[in-house]
Amino acid sequence: MKTSFFKKSTAILAIILLTVALVAACIAATQSSLAGDDIAFAATLKQGSTGSDVRTLQQKLKSWGYYSGSVDGIFGSGTKSAVQYFQRTNGLTADGIVGSATAAALGMNIGSSSSASSSSAGVLKQGSSGEAVKTLQQKLKNWGYYSGSVDGVFGSGTKSAVMYFQRNNGLTADGVVGSRTAAALGITLGGSSTSSNGTSTSSDLTLLARVVYGEARGEPYTGQVAVAAVVLNRVKSSSFPNTIAGVVYQSGAFDCVADGQINLTPNDTAIKAAQDAMNGWDPTYGCLFYYNPKTATSAWMLSRPVKLVIGDHNFC
Repeated sequence: MKTSFFKKSTAILAIILLTVALVAACIAATQSSLAGDDIAFAATLKQGSTGSDVRTLQQKLKSWGYYSGSVDGIFGSGTKSAVQYFQRTNGLTADGIVGSATAAALGMNIGSSSSASSSSAGVLKQGSSGEAVKTLQQKLKNWGYYSGSVDGVFGSGTKSAVMYFQRNNGLTADGVVGSRTAAALGITLGGSSTSSNGTSTSSDLTLLARVVYGEARGEPYTGQVAVAAVVLNRVKSSSFPNTIAGVVYQSGAFDCVADGQINLTPNDTAIKAAQDAMNGWDPTYGCLFYYNPKTATSAWMLSRPVKLVIGDHNFC
């Protein structure tokens, strides 16, 4: 009798334990599935996606010549083909899906309606005021984007000037100064100017390396250092902005800004070349310009006297 009761109790316990294990497994699988879906939705744009992020994507691709369809916020086959075209051109996996790497190359922040940080403390926008806004207004005024008063009040005129700057520099033209726009302006969101006296920071090194990678990654090493040196020579010249970011994002200054390659991640060689230039190596001996004679179309640039040739670039 006792043996029979023990066997029944053991069987019941086993059934209970098995049931609990199955329920736990189902819950875990469901949570994992839901989490995966959330991540995929939040972190990617792909065929079938819709909304403001897709519209921003289409506008970017259209302005850079990769897309000729409607900017309708619907990720269809035409948008996918344009994304693949952009990815192939920029050395990315051509899968037609806009993930973190492709979004970075496009200068997009997927999941946000603006290019700015979602933190209110990390943006300047209409309604903001203070020293940071004054710094912003002065920068925009110096570079010809703003003609209003430098009064530290972010009004409609300042917003229009920010949007003008953003459009000219391949940024989302939302009139909000977030991390990307601030970097392009060479300011910190706390209000002080970044490297306003020409000194260098780690962010300067990263930006300079991105220019080298976007403009000269196929060039010999000396040629990559030379491109970085031209940027630094401009920072020192009174004819150009006095920050690395200001020089890099000056309207029409560098092809890599216009075509989005400024957003690619630089390799170790580009970083080393940028560092060597910042340490004082200038293979150009003070040049302020360079161009590829095989692709240059500017009559003014082609007319400038060439001081030296390194790789495919003429320096002047």
